[in-house]
This record gives sequence, C-alpha cells and structure tokens, in this order.
Amino acid sequence: MEASKLGVIIKKIDRVSEWSGKLFSFLVVPLTCLIVFEVISRAMNAPTIWSFELSNFLFGAHFMLVAAYGLLHGSHVRIDLLVGRLSKRTQALITIINYLLIFFPFVLVILGYGIIYAIESWSMWESSWSTWGPPLYPIKTVIPVTAFLLLLQGIAEFIKTIEAWKNEGVEP
Repeated sequence: MEASKLGVIIKKIDRVSEWSGKLFSFLVVPLTCLIVFEVISRAMNAPTIWSFELSNFLFGAHFMLVAAYGLLHGSHVRIDLLVGRLSKRTQALITIINYLLIFFPFVLVILGYGIIYAIESWSMWESSWSTWGPPLYPIKTVIPVTAFLLLLQGIAEFIKTIEAWKNEGVEP
C-alpha cells in the first residue's frame, strides 16, 4: 500500500481513537453523580440495592472503552528499564516484536472470545443474579468493542513503529 494512503488510514484510525476516548471519558460524569447520590443516600440511612452494581458497570465500561485512546497517547504501562537504554531503532524493533508476539495475539483472542461471550449473553437476554437484576448483555458487548478499538489503534501504532524503525528509530 502506498505510504500516503497508509498515512491517511493511520490518521483516520487515530481520529476514531481520539473521538471514542473523549466520548467515553464522559462516563465518569454519571459515575461520579451515582457515587455522590449513594453517599448521600447512605448518610440518610437509605442505601440503594443497585448503585454498587451500576457503578461497577460504568467504571468497567469507562476503563475499557478508553483503552485505544490510551494506546494512542502512550499512557499504557511500560517497563523500559533495559529497553530505554537502547538506541531508538532497537527500541522500535523490540516494540514491533512485542506487537507481533504479544499485543496482536492477545487482542485477537479477546476479540474472538468477546464476540462469542457477547452473542451468548444477548441470545439469552442475560441478567445479573443480584436482587436488582440488570441486563448484562450491554456491558458484555463492551468487551469486543474495546478489543476492536484496541486492534485498530494497535495496527496504527504498529505501522508508525515500523516507519520509525525504517527511519533510524525516530519517535512515531
């Protein structure tokens, strides 16, 4: 594929990750409101049966759905005690190897099993076993959506890293 077309695709993927990350970051607003509501309810000796579970759903969705945004901005955890001392070109090569051996297989497994997991949940209209009993299929759908967004951004970062490696290790 031509470098210019590849650059356009990478920019589009980056925009999807940027947009989705900013959109899903707003899940902290209802989460915060929910926690404040529950604290006030408990202070008035009237706790709810549903706030804990809903707060877990909101936090889980937020945490997962902004993962591609985190990858785009380099905010995922890295341990580079040794790698950081190597040349930029060698660092890029190690990153390429890590994408091929660890990142892509992991994300593809999560995507595959996540799709199966979500489909099974939707097919039985799965709900929680708790007293409140909310539907679980929407939150389980977050798993393959997250994996797909991560896969897209991973492809973009992988291509950027290959370009950096070709260009003598210039930062992507």
